[in-house]
Amino acid sequence: MKSLQAQRDQILRQLARLDTMEYGSLRTEHRPAQGGGTTGPYYQHQVWEDGKNLSQRIPAAEAPALQSAVANRQRAEALALEYIAVTVELTRRHADDDASFKKNARPWRRPSLRKSKLS
Repeated sequence: MKSLQAQRDQILRQLARLDTMEYGSLRTEHRPAQGGGTTGPYYQHQVWEDGKNLSQRIPAAEAPALQSAVANRQRAEALALEYIAVTVELTRRHADDDASFKKNARPWRRPSLRKSKLS
């Protein structure tokens, strides 16, 4: 149980280090040039807000910081899912430990998703 607690603490430390975040995605595009070849890159930030896809052009100088913020948000979402999974496991182990001390207590089991044979 201590290793799960240490894992949970580590996740929180990783989350604390993510100091910038932004919703959406950053798209890079190149356009065909008149004389051949391409121009660009041009950057476009897209985000869903109020059921609409909002899009805006981003200056090239701002693109690396925005890309980092988008990546940090994606990393935070993954860490949050990991944190939830570890916390659920800790909760279940704690419930099992409590049940082992109680006389006639059954360990907690996930409810079955199968329909009963009585119907």
